[in-house]
Amino acid sequence: MIHDANGNIWFKGNLHTHSTVSDGKLDPDAVFQLYKQNGYDFIALTDHYRFHKESVEAGGLLCLSGAEYDTGRDVWEGIYHITAIGCTEEPALSNAGEKPAPQEIIDEIHRCGGLAVLAHPAWSMNTVEGIRALHDLDALEIYNTVSGVPWNARPHSGDLVDRLALYDSFIPCIAADDAHFYTGDACRSFIMVKAKTCTRKALFEAIRRGDFYATQGPEFSVSVENGEVIVHCSPVRDVVFTSNIVYAADRVTRGAHVMEAHYRIKPGEHFVRVELTDANGLRAWSSAIPVSNC
Repeated sequence: MIHDANGNIWFKGNLHTHSTVSDGKLDPDAVFQLYKQNGYDFIALTDHYRFHKESVEAGGLLCLSGAEYDTGRDVWEGIYHITAIGCTEEPALSNAGEKPAPQEIIDEIHRCGGLAVLAHPAWSMNTVEGIRALHDLDALEIYNTVSGVPWNARPHSGDLVDRLALYDSFIPCIAADDAHFYTGDACRSFIMVKAKTCTRKALFEAIRRGDFYATQGPEFSVSVENGEVIVHCSPVRDVVFTSNIVYAADRVTRGAHVMEAHYRIKPGEHFVRVELTDANGLRAWSSAIPVSNC
């Protein structure tokens, strides 16, 4: 938990991680202890087709209920991994026999009061067409730690987020670890949520309002004012504004200690998204922001 200069409270959380209950290398208690020791206020344990109920661990770590449900045989058909966060009852989903369709997973998560998050879409080679065919996703992972080197490949889904925004699919973006090995894949990528208390109710309300951001460390805020997208942040090396405009001279702000950046919205611009990188290579990401009417 941190307090910003405006008196707001921010809580740190990871919504995707695994334990020995499925294919993770640490047991649940060890996972909870590791994240608590690294300053996390909440996590969700999301073992494959194994539902974990909500709990509050020693030291006050909130463990939201969670599970991960996957479906699809190959990338041509479409492979989808969807995490269920904060369900008030266990979703009636099983991997015995034929796995449920992705929309069935989303609908069942919502029936149980949870958030449905599309996991590692770049790693899964999900397509714009495939994601747009799904309805009511609550978020997607713009960055997934364990999908990166040295464990795997394609951790970053920013290009896919941009392509979705072209078609008015403005799906909120989170970052998550998806830790399995605990050899550096844990406590790396997370969300910061602005809420009054660290409870399921308060966190859900804040996430649904968009009062959160995805990061590995850099702190930032984004506003749209007088035809500009404005970023205020902790010291970083680069602030990059992506959009549907192929070239813009003011797209990148670079310096030793950048703490503010401005981007003028161009004619024909449909969305703008922000990525930040600090001196240690730690990154942060905004969701795509619609700017057509700004």
